[in-house]
Amino acid sequence: MMTIRTTLVLAPVLTAAITLTVHAADSTATPDASTQAIFATVGASEITRQDYDSALYRAKRSRFYHGKPPEEEVNALEEDVAREMIDRALLLQEARHRGLAPDEKGIQSRLDQYEKRYAGSSRWQEQKATLLPALTQRLEEDSLLAQLETTTRQVVPPGRDTLVAYYEANPDKFTEPARNRVSLILLTVDPSSPRSVWDAAMEEGVKLLKRLNEGAEFAELAQLHSGDASAKNGGDMGYLHQGMLSPAAQEVVNGLEVGQVSEPVRLLEGVAILRLDDRTTAHLRAFADVEGRARALWTREAGDRAWTGLKRQLWDDAPVKVFDTALNLAPR
Repeated sequence: MMTIRTTLVLAPVLTAAITLTVHAADSTATPDASTQAIFATVGASEITRQDYDSALYRAKRSRFYHGKPPEEEVNALEEDVAREMIDRALLLQEARHRGLAPDEKGIQSRLDQYEKRYAGSSRWQEQKATLLPALTQRLEEDSLLAQLETTTRQVVPPGRDTLVAYYEANPDKFTEPARNRVSLILLTVDPSSPRSVWDAAMEEGVKLLKRLNEGAEFAELAQLHSGDASAKNGGDMGYLHQGMLSPAAQEVVNGLEVGQVSEPVRLLEGVAILRLDDRTTAHLRAFADVEGRARALWTREAGDRAWTGLKRQLWDDAPVKVFDTALNLAPR
């Protein structure tokens, strides 16, 4: 039995350098008084309670920095951290079983980067001799995991029939959404401005709309008066999908006919006049136009399935026992 121990390296400066140090342990470990330090057994390895608690503490600080989270979110995080630690242990065992070797050249390059980055740190210089072995082992393990994942995700390229079937089964992935081409004149107002400033901007908007109705060029007025980045293009914002505008602006555009100019409307950024220049409907793109995208999506999804399948298989094949019965850790 092996024990997996995580150690924080030069925290918080090197928070990414968490290492797994393996030590021999009693293969007959059970969750009694003599083994309370064991959080889980994973095949030929053990994860200590201290390591799990340390990893969970870091995860909580990272995710819940804004305050006390709901209990269900904490419970979910506890399970996620445990599952990730078990996954890592199983995958490292598999990588070593396959005879994979760390990329020594790449690891040395990373170590050289650390040395260069922290050359001026007295703490790094004082603790380097102690930290380097742990950091090196962490990098070696990361190298093994990266190689295993790359190898696992390398799937047989799909044939054309497979891609056509994928295309036909997933039309939503190849449908060009409805779009609106919009032009804008924005009279910018700071949101905290008094009502008098907003009223003045609205009055100016009414005057600009009158000039537009009398034949003034929208592009010219946008270049002269708009505070939006689109002013340099005569107010042309290009084609926009639903949701790319603020909800208030989107509602206005949805109610316009092509070529129609809106009344001045108050938005968060100021007072706006919007024109709908064109509207396209959603349409499924031809397979010939999206074959490359279909191949990329299929390959990525097949790789994801292979990687997830490997982890599930490892959970099935290796005995995994978690001594914290409050956690539900079925593999994902």
